[in-house]
Amino acid sequence: MLRIGTGIARGRRLKSVTGAVRPTGSRVRGSLFDILSARIVDETVLDLCAGTGSLGIEALSRGARCCLFVDRDRRAVRTIKDNLDCCGFRESSKVWMTDAVRSLDHITDHSCAVDIVLADPPYGDPVARQIVRTVGERNLLAPGGLLVLEHHKDDHPESCEGLDLERRRTIGDTTLSFFRPVPAAAQSDRSDQPVRSDQPVRSAQSVRSDQSDPAASVNRTEVLPIDIPPPAPRTRR
Repeated sequence: MLRIGTGIARGRRLKSVTGAVRPTGSRVRGSLFDILSARIVDETVLDLCAGTGSLGIEALSRGARCCLFVDRDRRAVRTIKDNLDCCGFRESSKVWMTDAVRSLDHITDHSCAVDIVLADPPYGDPVARQIVRTVGERNLLAPGGLLVLEHHKDDHPESCEGLDLERRRTIGDTTLSFFRPVPAAAQSDRSDQPVRSDQPVRSAQSVRSDQSDPAASVNRTEVLPIDIPPPAPRTRR
């Protein structure tokens, strides 16, 4: 039984999705939010391959400003909506039934930046690397933002243009990889430094303060991901 671990919805039971959907385990979810800690407060969150919605709902419970949930499975979308109703978070959230990469393109097409992206694609699915590449190339993250990718410990998605792999944390068979945006001015002279598993994720304030990208000094967009329309359904031929 899935339960919310901390925050205003602590202890609430969440519905599961029958079938092949693999929810994030409580140990992994607890470790993730222990690392994110207070930086989740008042941030805009995107939960990709959301499944039950447990990651995004945990973020809302801990004080996130809003969360957009994305999953292409109709059963998952129905379950996420039920879980949001149970926890009282429907007004600060929206659920899209579409694939992860298409949602990322759609969000950036609307000039909407996101503070934290939580992605839990199926283990071994090529979409994991596509998510990392798209987030980096489309500059989806706000200055000081963070992409957290959950994947199998034997898989190692690497940095790409626009993103820097900052930290990895392994819990059992699961690894959490933390990526942060690289300022445009620094991308041309990045050095290949080894990733330290014990390196802490820097706070949003410290990341923002040392960015040399002029965009970092621009006020954060007020276009929230839950305010933009979902992608149009694909037309069958």
